[in-house]
Amino acid sequence: MKKWVVVLAAALLFMGGCATSRQVTVQEQKGTSKNEVSNTVFYTFPDIPVPKELDFQREKSFIYETPNVKAGVLVLTGNVDVGSLETYFKVNMVKNGWRFVNSYKYGDMILNFIKEDRASNIRTKRETFTTQVEIWVGPVDRAAQASPASKENGFR
Repeated sequence: MKKWVVVLAAALLFMGGCATSRQVTVQEQKGTSKNEVSNTVFYTFPDIPVPKELDFQREKSFIYETPNVKAGVLVLTGNVDVGSLETYFKVNMVKNGWRFVNSYKYGDMILNFIKEDRASNIRTKRETFTTQVEIWVGPVDRAAQASPASKENGFR
């Protein structure tokens, strides 16, 4: 008799677990199909989107702010594929008014963006079970970009 009770209890727990995981899956699909913005969070910089799968590391990040300048580094971690992060940032940074400048890939990946008088560098590094993302934001000196020496060398 005890064996039947144990088997029945195990079967009910198994069935309940399957029903619960199915409900969660349906809710996740409903949430992501509504709009793409639901996967985005903003930390400190309202025009730099971050995927919700990344966790903000407050103790490793810093922000410098004056009335005219806001700059700093946001550090985030999560188990996210580097290739999907590249696609995410290239699409969503442009949607937020940033212009893609270039990228470097070998081991780490670095994406460079520019917007008006600011630049953003996004570095991703894959480790064993996690990916670390650093988002650097700082001012750009437009006078240095337009200097005669840079024009003579073919840089603009």
